[in-house]
Amino acid sequence: MTTLNKRPRILAIDDTPANLQVLTAALAQEFRFQIATSGEVGLAAAARTPPDLILLDVMMPGMDGFEVCRRLKADPLLQAIPVIFLTANADSLAEEAGLELGAADYITKPIKADLARLRIRNLMEREALRKELASQRDRLADNVRQLKSTAQQLQEARLRELEIGNAIQRDLLQGELPPDMAGVCLTRLSTPSQVVDGDFSVIHRLHADCFDVLVGDVMGKGVPAALIGAGIRSTYHQVLSDLLITDATQLVLPTPAQIVNQLHQILTPRLSDLSSFATLALYRFDLAAQTLTFVNAGHTPALLLRAGQGSVSELLGENLPIGIMADEVYSQSALPIASADVFLLFSDGITEARNAQGEEFALERLAALFESWPRGGQRIGHAKLDSIRQALHQFCESTQVLDDQSLLLIELLEKNQEDVCDANQ
Repeated sequence: MTTLNKRPRILAIDDTPANLQVLTAALAQEFRFQIATSGEVGLAAAARTPPDLILLDVMMPGMDGFEVCRRLKADPLLQAIPVIFLTANADSLAEEAGLELGAADYITKPIKADLARLRIRNLMEREALRKELASQRDRLADNVRQLKSTAQQLQEARLRELEIGNAIQRDLLQGELPPDMAGVCLTRLSTPSQVVDGDFSVIHRLHADCFDVLVGDVMGKGVPAALIGAGIRSTYHQVLSDLLITDATQLVLPTPAQIVNQLHQILTPRLSDLSSFATLALYRFDLAAQTLTFVNAGHTPALLLRAGQGSVSELLGENLPIGIMADEVYSQSALPIASADVFLLFSDGITEARNAQGEEFALERLAALFESWPRGGQRIGHAKLDSIRQALHQFCESTQVLDDQSLLLIELLEKNQEDVCDANQ
């Protein structure tokens, strides 16, 4: 019953202390006793030094035991102290009244020391267990609060990471759309995922009527993929600069195939060392020559909707991604283009998005939406792309976005439409 030689302390409140002599003598080695001869004195003693247990006589002059118990239970500092009533009255109604007030037990007079010892021991053991459970509950509550605080800190750190990731996607991997592109309307829409990934793009104006569009995706997620994507963007600009040929009369541009093959020679050994690869597609729009020349290295195909046609064409390629085969030779394709032709470039985060049933959004749904857009009139590019985002949101419902969803709309304008393009933004 004792811990570190500290015996539990019992406050006995009885107007006739002689009634407790047998009990105090029998239990003196296990408990320390303090005697109070009235209810008022007992309340003051309990408030001054709260005991571990109170023995309380029911029948006392002035303030009786019931009133003392009522006041004890009304005091937040004392209400948890267990109370045992001492009474010569074996009336069951009186016992019921005491228990309703919060008493833990009754001991009848004359007091039988052995029986009283067992009752007090049992009660003290229950009280020790209650305190231990309360302590465990408090520790558990503290742990829960700490876990919630840690979770909140992790969530805040996660949000900061996403903000940094979005900035990386926006500034390092995507860049700004070039302003004032005569004869063309460019619109981009991106929905970032919950992680940083390696989707990248470059739109580079070569001269007034010619521009390149480079899009790609690095295998994997996270900062490593993003850094590789940023490196590929940078390497494209370097390769373009290195391959430019200037003669006495004009600047001779390298072809898309020359650029991609040079990218392949530079990047494939490095990607192999990193156990990575990248899909990409390079499109060159020459508005003066009315041609599109492109190389597709394992990337999602561009969709083309020609003026006066109701069906979508896919611009496919047969080459492998960069970083797969060291001896791969990349070839280009070319096709004529005309005013009012519309091109849609997209990341695999669009077509591979899944709903709760595991079904993919798929290329067929995207192509059907593309075909359904109205023809002619004002080119409201962002509204068209937003219709795809809304359809994708409805399809996926509450499913988490696991990959960046990027769309780039390229509209070749007729002369009377060049002043209504709203999308170079």
